[in-house]
Amino acid sequence: MRERINRLARGIIDSSVPELVIKPERIEGVLSPGESVRGEFSVQSGNDLYIKGLVYSGNERVKLESEAFGGLRNHIIYNIDTRYLEDGDTVKGSFYLVTNGGEKEIPYSLRIQTGNRTEELGSLKTPRDFAALAKKNWELALRLFEYQDFTEAPFMQDVQARTIYEGLKGRNGRNNLLEEFLVALHVKEAVSLRTDGEKILLNAPETITEGVIGLTASGWGYVKIQVEADGDFLAVEKNAVTTREFDQGNCQIHYQILPQYLHVGRNFGSVRIRSLRQEFVFPVEVIKKNVQGADGREKKTADKASVCEFSRLRLKQEFTDEGDFSVNSGLLKKTENLRARYPEDIAVRLWRTEQLFKAGRKDAYTAALAEIGDPVLRCRDTRPEIYCFYQYLELLNEPSSEEKKAALARYIRKLLNENRKTDGWLLNLLVKTDRTCLQNPLELYEQMRSMFGYGCRSPFLYGLACRLLKMHPDLFVKMGEFEIQVFLGGLKNGWLDQNLAVKAALSLSEVKHYRKILERLLVNLYRSYPEMQVLEALCGLLIRGEKKDRSAFGWYEKALKAHINLTRLYEYFLYSLPDDYGHALPKEVLLYFSYDKSLDQANKSVLYKNILQYVNPSTELYQVYVREMEQFAMEQLLAGRMNGCLAVIYEHMIYTDMIDPRAAGILPKILCSSRVKCDDPRMKYVIVRCEELKEEEAFLLEHGEAYVPAVSKNTVLFFQDAYGGRYLNISHRKLPVMDRKELLDRCYEVYPDHPILKLRACEAVLKKGVEKEEEALLLEDTLSQLKLNPVFEKKLLHLVTEYYCKKAVSKEEEERCAFLIQLDKDLLEPSMRRKICEIFIDCNYLREAYNMLLTYEIEDVDPEKLLKLCTRMILQQLFDQDDRLLELSWRVFEAGKADSVILDYLCEHFNGTTSQMYEILIQAVGEHVETYDLEERLLAQMLFTGSCDQIDSVFDLYMKRKRTRESMVKAYFTQKCIQYFLEEKEIDSQIFQYLKNAVGADPGKEKIPTIYLLALTRYYAGQAEITADEKKQLQIMVNILLESEMVFPYMKDLGRFVSIPEDIMDKTMIEYRGDKNVQPWIEMRILPQEDHFTREEMKRVYQGIYVKKLTLFKGELLEYQIYERGEKGAVLVKEGRTCCDPERAGRENSRFACLNQMSEAVAKQDAEGLLGAMEDYVKRSAALGILFPVN
Repeated sequence: MRERINRLARGIIDSSVPELVIKPERIEGVLSPGESVRGEFSVQSGNDLYIKGLVYSGNERVKLESEAFGGLRNHIIYNIDTRYLEDGDTVKGSFYLVTNGGEKEIPYSLRIQTGNRTEELGSLKTPRDFAALAKKNWELALRLFEYQDFTEAPFMQDVQARTIYEGLKGRNGRNNLLEEFLVALHVKEAVSLRTDGEKILLNAPETITEGVIGLTASGWGYVKIQVEADGDFLAVEKNAVTTREFDQGNCQIHYQILPQYLHVGRNFGSVRIRSLRQEFVFPVEVIKKNVQGADGREKKTADKASVCEFSRLRLKQEFTDEGDFSVNSGLLKKTENLRARYPEDIAVRLWRTEQLFKAGRKDAYTAALAEIGDPVLRCRDTRPEIYCFYQYLELLNEPSSEEKKAALARYIRKLLNENRKTDGWLLNLLVKTDRTCLQNPLELYEQMRSMFGYGCRSPFLYGLACRLLKMHPDLFVKMGEFEIQVFLGGLKNGWLDQNLAVKAALSLSEVKHYRKILERLLVNLYRSYPEMQVLEALCGLLIRGEKKDRSAFGWYEKALKAHINLTRLYEYFLYSLPDDYGHALPKEVLLYFSYDKSLDQANKSVLYKNILQYVNPSTELYQVYVREMEQFAMEQLLAGRMNGCLAVIYEHMIYTDMIDPRAAGILPKILCSSRVKCDDPRMKYVIVRCEELKEEEAFLLEHGEAYVPAVSKNTVLFFQDAYGGRYLNISHRKLPVMDRKELLDRCYEVYPDHPILKLRACEAVLKKGVEKEEEALLLEDTLSQLKLNPVFEKKLLHLVTEYYCKKAVSKEEEERCAFLIQLDKDLLEPSMRRKICEIFIDCNYLREAYNMLLTYEIEDVDPEKLLKLCTRMILQQLFDQDDRLLELSWRVFEAGKADSVILDYLCEHFNGTTSQMYEILIQAVGEHVETYDLEERLLAQMLFTGSCDQIDSVFDLYMKRKRTRESMVKAYFTQKCIQYFLEEKEIDSQIFQYLKNAVGADPGKEKIPTIYLLALTRYYAGQAEITADEKKQLQIMVNILLESEMVFPYMKDLGRFVSIPEDIMDKTMIEYRGDKNVQPWIEMRILPQEDHFTREEMKRVYQGIYVKKLTLFKGELLEYQIYERGEKGAVLVKEGRTCCDPERAGRENSRFACLNQMSEAVAKQDAEGLLGAMEDYVKRSAALGILFPVN
């Protein structure tokens, strides 16, 4: 800027100014709130002239990295602060460029939007709006639901909706979460399923067969359906389907029958269809008959079920003595039926043969044995057990054949020792055949153990072992794996006696470690032989296994009633006590625990609950426990524990006089607890979210129950499964645990700051508003001490802020601003921030108000209040420059509220556009405010930018100052000369008086700028008369210009005052003002002589002024066109016609005048006139030759 002023002061004119090319010319966009965004725009030179300048921003939120710039290509960097703005806000303003190419304004409008989905979110005024959107476009609703700014939707400003959303978001099953959300808001019904299926009954297919179960969904939304097949022969196509796979509300569940997994007879299975809230079970029964061969007969071997049934009866026949006749007759009938069904099954025929013998039908036995002989011999190698059985049956008819018996025994032993080590039936045949086996019982028993070790699990093995143990009880030494199975088999089939049962119990009582199979064995032993030793062994085993369930309790109770003395029996009796135990504990148990104090917290609570519910308080035994129970109740209360037992204890043992501040800090949460009973076993946790609080609590569901605190009346329960999925619409019951209002009231008296009590008090205040200071303090404490739900927090904040704002309005309540000062303003809405800021100003908390304006960029503060703030801050800072304070002061000035202090501050420090600074200057002068150097700054900026609309008034004010700068004054007059001569604008005549004085009597001085001479001579050309001194001055100036070959059309008018060469006066001149860097040319023709245009160059005389001189005689007409070279070729920039003006064509006695007279005479055919003009011309030319001879 200084360089520009100095050049103007020296009369140096920049013929061209930089052409500003700004991209973009307007800045618009969408920004996200809460961030700092960097942007830029470019200012380039369109004509390769260097650009210099400054740039200002018209909005406090838009900051420039640098205000000064310069170069051919400039990138202006700015930062936009969108903190504390909300969706829908707009950052508006302009960038103001002050350059040597002029002043430019670049407007910007930046809309704040939380995301691409802001418009959709903004339309969701109510939950039903969101439900309507979900019904129309489920995927869009799902994306919005997962969108990070979903909470900005209008309907999400409801506390309950926000609480439900916060409890669901981010969990497993995105579609299910949206469904649960909508159902919980009561804007849709949960999807309901129904089916047309029924019991499925069919005959076994030969190949895989498919079936279909129809499923119909009513209502819209989402539901996930689990499909399970129960049964090996069943398979389902899909394990899960969702409502996406429904077509117009209908879906088909496909299942398959797999014939390879079917057994003969009735096969039972089911298809289970289960959603979150519904379950359907479709029984499937498939009947498979025996497969027939190609000849139509049934297959040769008996089915598994028939074999099992025969084996059961055969075992009973073999190892029991009771009911021999009925068993034998039943077996014979069974084998006859099997023989009829499976006539070719060798085993069936042998079974029948044996039963014929046992029934005494020897003829039939002999015939059957003879009939089967050949088939048996044929399969001797492949089925040796059949051969052995056949040989055994032959021996029945020949009991005296010892040799055959011995041979058969050897063969069986060989088989058992080689490849039939696990065949219990062969061992049974060996014992029947070789009587020596029983003569060595120990060896036989060890062989049985060995076979068991090899994997034999035949019931015939267990039956033989039971028989041997009954015969020789001493063989039982310890309870090994073999013995366990033997005893289990024996108990199942009734093969044991009481002696063995007691012996087994005594052995089991010495076992150190619990095993489930041992418990099963002892339970069966006691049921068969209810002896004291067996019961004692069973309870001892359960205690060692730490069994505390309901089933164990029954045995502990029996032991107590039987007066069995067993270590820790009382403890485990108490440990396993069922919840529905509806009477007092046995007296001996109560007496025992009155001395034994080693119980843990859980079992003490069980004990004390029973005492409080069922023991008479007046008894001595009850009084023994009173002190312990009171102490225990306080300990558990202070630990914050709660369950069903403790609820009973608290109910009986906590009194109002026991509540101190420590207890009062914990008790309200317990008093407000509820028992939640969930009916869905898939749910593992209950999640409790109070609508007023931000955090949640999780409670484990034990046996479907949990005790949860109800911090407020507005509590939302979520249920969570093992996979982290959350649900709201789960069938459950919620029952209050305690009803002790007097305790709650006492807690409020002792400890009124408890969160539960505060929240309940806050609810009351919310309904009626803040009326007292105590209520405001309550809300204030709640805000500072608790982590609140953002929506609820805003409500409380709004109430308490409104209250303090009202109080702070009156001067006597200024101290009420303490809360507002300490308040975190980030949580407030913009309107509330503005209101608090204005209150701070009213209450003279100016620094706090100023800091708020700096931090939050509050734009709509009352100008009157802003005036007070700015004035006080300016005075406090002793008028030191503060950019932010300067911006605020300008805002006050724009609003028309500026006082002398504001004006003084702006005059001293403000820099902006020319129009802005001019407004400040005029008002400051009008109010007689010190302007400092504002006139000079403004005048310099006008000269720099060329924005000179009000430059005269500014210069007048500048000249009235005590001190002025000569360079500034000269630059001003140079600019005025430029306006007058180059821009052809009218200027004040006083300017020319200055120019006359500046030029003085010696215009030839080198310091006089050429533009001064040009402006002044042009001024004289327009005057009617000038003085003699002015003529003298003018002649000198004209001579200087002519020496510089600066000839302009106006100079012909100067011939009235001074001497102008005749060759100038005789010429017709065409002037064109353009760009000095673009050479124009002229195409012209003189009518009527010429038909075609001729092209000639135009001479540049000064800056962008081009002049073409030519001679025109009277009666001739010049037609011309001036062109410049453009991007697309020649461009016509000026055209016109002109003719010879005799009045300006020269003096009347000039030779040119004589030529015009001759031309006129020729035109009139005036011979005499032509002769006279010619004579006159010759005389004048001769005189000139004599006076000015040319050598």
